[in-house]
Amino acid sequence: MLIHISKINLIETMLKDTNINVRVNSDIKNEAETILNKLGLNLSSAIDLYLAQIIKTRGIPFEVKLPNEENKEKVLQIGQIINSLGGAPTTPELNKIIELYAQNDISYDVAIYAIKEILNK
Repeated sequence: MLIHISKINLIETMLKDTNINVRVNSDIKNEAETILNKLGLNLSSAIDLYLAQIIKTRGIPFEVKLPNEENKEKVLQIGQIINSLGGAPTTPELNKIIELYAQNDISYDVAIYAIKEILNK
């Protein structure tokens, strides 16, 4: 998403006449603020931009969707395989393998090999 500085300045100069109070994870907030500061924005301006994009696109300005049935079936297959290999606590590595397989980015055989490698560490 490319937003021209003139649009940012327009949003910043608009009358701000209402408050929004939200609770968020402090780590996410802090990391977002660090990135926004590097972009020359504060959190309030970023939220204004987000809301303006919702209006412009008439929806959430990025894809939000539930997994399709095929992907759910693939995730279930991998879950069953992990269980048949003795199970393991979910780790970021295992989650990534499951995600890659569900999105057809890796084959079934590669997913199984990677899972076995992770579980045998």
